[in-house]
Amino acid sequence: MSFEHRPSPARVTQAAAAKLPRWMLFGLFAAYIIPGLFGRDPWSLEDASAFGVMWTMAHGGWVEWWLPSVMGEPLPEEGPLPFWIGALMIRLFGSVLGDIAAARLVSVLWLLLAAVSLWYATYRLARRPETQPVAFAFGGEANPRDYGRMLANIAVLLMLATIGIVLRMHETVAEAALFACIALLLLSLAVSLENPWVGTISAGAALAAIALTRGLVPAVASSIAAAIFVVSFGRHRALRAIVMIALATALFSVWPIAAATATPEAVLYFDAWRDWNARQLRIPDAANLLWLVRNIGWYTWPVWPFALWTLYSWRNFLRRPHVLLPLLLTVSALFALLFTVEPSDRELIAAVPAMVVLGAFSVSTLRRAADDAIDWFSLALFTLALIAVWLYFGAWNIGSPPKMAASVARLVPGLEPEAPLLPIVIALFATATWIFLAIWRIRIRPKMLWRGPFLAAGGLAAVWVVVVSLYTVPIEYTRSYASTATVLAQQVRRVSGDSCVLSHHVPVGIRAMLAYHGGLKFGPQFAAVPCRVAIQRDSERTTFDDEPLIGWKVAYEFTRRARYDEVFRVWVRDR
Repeated sequence: MSFEHRPSPARVTQAAAAKLPRWMLFGLFAAYIIPGLFGRDPWSLEDASAFGVMWTMAHGGWVEWWLPSVMGEPLPEEGPLPFWIGALMIRLFGSVLGDIAAARLVSVLWLLLAAVSLWYATYRLARRPETQPVAFAFGGEANPRDYGRMLANIAVLLMLATIGIVLRMHETVAEAALFACIALLLLSLAVSLENPWVGTISAGAALAAIALTRGLVPAVASSIAAAIFVVSFGRHRALRAIVMIALATALFSVWPIAAATATPEAVLYFDAWRDWNARQLRIPDAANLLWLVRNIGWYTWPVWPFALWTLYSWRNFLRRPHVLLPLLLTVSALFALLFTVEPSDRELIAAVPAMVVLGAFSVSTLRRAADDAIDWFSLALFTLALIAVWLYFGAWNIGSPPKMAASVARLVPGLEPEAPLLPIVIALFATATWIFLAIWRIRIRPKMLWRGPFLAAGGLAAVWVVVVSLYTVPIEYTRSYASTATVLAQQVRRVSGDSCVLSHHVPVGIRAMLAYHGGLKFGPQFAAVPCRVAIQRDSERTTFDDEPLIGWKVAYEFTRRARYDEVFRVWVRDR
């Protein structure tokens, strides 16, 4: 029985809003971000190219800082902001940690910024009068402070539980920075409800940061959502929306103006930048919609069921800030995908921060049966995932079951199985922790509403720790270009000394790794003194890179041991 002194679907007791111990939250955060962050090469070409830009900036001059590039190869599709931070990390810590590890410190920075922003954004929204749970007839409902803190913790836990972002948040890619910038925009707009001008100015800065990170498409989509929200609440609505957009534009404009002042090369660079942004847009069609439907479910699990339940349970509150703000930013990010030429998870990540905040408000309204169903799904999913990871690792090392062993061996041809002690101990500890969490959920049946999101976040963290502990060596074997760079560098110096090298169909990420590990000096395609040597990467999976160099001859051909479908050739000008 309760007094409906305020219309609200939330019913939360003080026991259900019990505090999540800080050591549990911080321990989960550390278990999520630290494993797999250091002691390895980039595992994707996007990560390698992002590191290449940071490394080029850190060891280059002002031109490289203003115009992102990888050893002379411009990268106009990326903004400079995340690479400025990464290059600064390399300058500060590269001599101690190594350049790759120092650059990856930005991952910790972006995840920390995102977590803090989402926590405080949710906390501010959750403490508003219209979001409070109903008062019970005899008391015992959660007070506003504990209720807000509980939902804020749940938002961070849902972020850590989102399956699709875990790899991106361990890379140096711009998408990790985009995630943090959108979370900061959420916080700024939440602040604007109480401090209109402070929130508006910080929102303008966040929008500029988004544009300086991933270009115009996410910036324009976020700006439209932010403007709609600003004109919906508070005083001086239209003026604040104009100031926010003007400030974002002014802050963004500092980059091209300063670059044009620093170097005449900026004209060509920004022509390419505008062309790339223009090519990203298309008229929405069924293909984009099908891609979105096919990928959003697994990518945003387990956030999307919570978000949909929020829209249902708080359906009479769609115009209230705690629903409207995350809904606007989620819809804007998803609509931007429909207008994108080639939608990918690089853009889908922009929808996750707002979806996390939206999903947090569902927990206070979930029925017990639905809440239990999500918990049991998490228990089953991550337990089966851990069993599979251990079974494949054991099969690879002992040769049984033979089909599993053959599957792993086929992915890492030529690599001998190994079982190092320390990684196994770490993986066993992570597995034991997950078993303890599962027993805690099954036997204790805790009443705290954060238990389900914590269980999902803990399960994903456990799987991630076990995977990177047991499989770092095999993944490094297939993904790293360190040994390839060493071999190619030796052959280049054999035929031409320490002269410059041309790249022929070499992806930007591989170019970065060859320059970093091999010390190769890539030159421009059209130079006053042309390079005598060129490197070609030929993949059997594509046909565009098969093109030979006319007037050149092959001096060396090298097939990667780990990837028989990838061939590198060293070409020399045929005089």
